[in-house]
Amino acid sequence: MRKTTKQKFIEYNPANDPKRMHGYKNVRWVENVSRGLRLVGFADKVADEAGSHAIEHQGWFTDDDFQDEVYRGVVYQLPVRDGETQFVYGYADPNNDDCALLCFEPFTDKLEAAKQADRFAELMAESERDYRRADSARIKYDELADEIKQARTTALKIAAEMRAAKQSGVSAPTICATLRSKILSLYRSIQKARKERAELMDSYGNCEGFTE
Repeated sequence: MRKTTKQKFIEYNPANDPKRMHGYKNVRWVENVSRGLRLVGFADKVADEAGSHAIEHQGWFTDDDFQDEVYRGVVYQLPVRDGETQFVYGYADPNNDDCALLCFEPFTDKLEAAKQADRFAELMAESERDYRRADSARIKYDELADEIKQARTTALKIAAEMRAAKQSGVSAPTICATLRSKILSLYRSIQKARKERAELMDSYGNCEGFTE
């Protein structure tokens, strides 16, 4: 019996979050893109081939440390219709082969499509960096809450033991002075953590990634 394999067809999916599309319309997450569209090339390569120096890099980092993923503009050609060649643009998925986020507002000029692809990738990478900053801020915000809770619990325990010692008639002025200094230090750390939380809320409270 002849063995058959499952055919992988191109899949057009809606953008994951339309609110993050910066006004671009008809954006689709495309899987198995080569099954339906012809790859023209990465935006920087298309610009180079056109003799343009408009794109002198190979993508935009999605993190502030320039160590993680890169969104690199890419151009695809639509099937020719009525004798007209049209190009769509977006960025290639850095984690999944033959996948891309594409804007289906086509250009007839390949170089212009490449420029749009680079700008599209830049904006999407910027959004991802913003999201990651907000997510890191949220994690820090939660960590500070735990620090405040822990410091308050410790301070209350020290204060309770000092009261108990005083009530039992124990006199230890040096120890008490040390413990009072510790309580004051804990109080200051609580105030500092509360201030940091307030600053994080002011900066990121309305940002996607912080409120999730």
